[in-house]
Amino acid sequence: MAIVQPKSLKYRKAAAHVFMLFFLCLIMFPLLMIVAISFRQGNYSVGDVIPKFSTSTLDHWRLALGFDVKKLNRIPGSVVNFVNTDDGKVQMYVSTQEDDSFRAFISDAFDPEDVKKVESLEDAVEVSSDFNVDQIDSEKLEDADSAFALCKTLAHKIVVKVGEGDSVTRYLIDKNDKEGTSYGIYKETITPPPFPVLRWLWNSVKVAFITSFLIICLSTTSAYAFARMKFAGKNTILNGMLIFQMFPAVLALVAIYALFDKIGEYIPWLGLNTHGGLILSYMGGIALHIWTIKGYFETIDASLEEAAAIDGATPWQAFRLILLPLSVPILAVVFILAFIATVAEVPVASVLLLDMDELTLAVGAQQYLYPQNYLWGDFAAAAVLSGLPITIVFLLAQRWLVGGLTAGGVKG
Repeated sequence: MAIVQPKSLKYRKAAAHVFMLFFLCLIMFPLLMIVAISFRQGNYSVGDVIPKFSTSTLDHWRLALGFDVKKLNRIPGSVVNFVNTDDGKVQMYVSTQEDDSFRAFISDAFDPEDVKKVESLEDAVEVSSDFNVDQIDSEKLEDADSAFALCKTLAHKIVVKVGEGDSVTRYLIDKNDKEGTSYGIYKETITPPPFPVLRWLWNSVKVAFITSFLIICLSTTSAYAFARMKFAGKNTILNGMLIFQMFPAVLALVAIYALFDKIGEYIPWLGLNTHGGLILSYMGGIALHIWTIKGYFETIDASLEEAAAIDGATPWQAFRLILLPLSVPILAVVFILAFIATVAEVPVASVLLLDMDELTLAVGAQQYLYPQNYLWGDFAAAAVLSGLPITIVFLLAQRWLVGGLTAGGVKG
């Protein structure tokens, strides 16, 4: 018999889809704002929600990934002139009043015809920005105060290097306007990564994986004991764990610090400023996971284990070969919850970890937001990076995030 559906059903379905899309966009909006801020120029929290392509920059991501960022800042008051000499050659005059290390210099006279066919730095002798030369080099620049060396020129751009080694400063001589009738000086500044973001990310992933694995091991075996075994005080212990789990760890920060300070005197790798101590502190939050796994174990019929026992299986074999394979969905859920909680945890990690290189990303990212140093763009890039491990773990584990694997396991 065919099922007759009302004509308004398709409109209700369309309205439901529109509402879900709107709700999804509303949820994703904060994430899109964070991503947008990571591509803005400068470290400002306000600006376009979706930055223009012409003004977007990857500088924040370069710093987050550990690369230096090079920028060119125009020096006000700079003057660049090219003067023809009597013998048909050219001299370049450069001066500025804003930078003491780059006052004024004049190049040797050179013949423009000599630089038209330059193909390599080794062949270059003279230089001129009046010609489109691939690469040229010159050491024939004179200055009363500084030693200048012309490094290269690309499409009318001349780079002047001042100093040597780590103290070298580069200046770019380029056109100020589209017509190319005037020239200006731009100083190159190199910004190194302010913080070791990738190292923090590795610390977070390492601590989260080890913590989640140990939580799975302890909470699973404990939940099996509470679900299948009978012993005195079982309900009291369960209720006690649940009550203590209601108090946030931030209330015990002083006790946690004092406890691990003392532990470190006897077991250094479990004391303060160690990832071992941080992992041990996170292990104290398994009560909720024990309750979750215990409830799932109780939905699995005990006759499966009884049948295995009749066949000669020990309790450990029944647990490992019967119960665990049927509990993969809940174990995946617990692993993901523990992983997310560990990656995003801040109070305990900020108390136990002291050295900059030992911090997790959630704690280290706060270094961007000190009152004297609000680096919103860099912080946004680091925040997006912190979400990558959670996303990857969720995508890898989602195949097991389904229920009903035990349906039909016991036949009537």
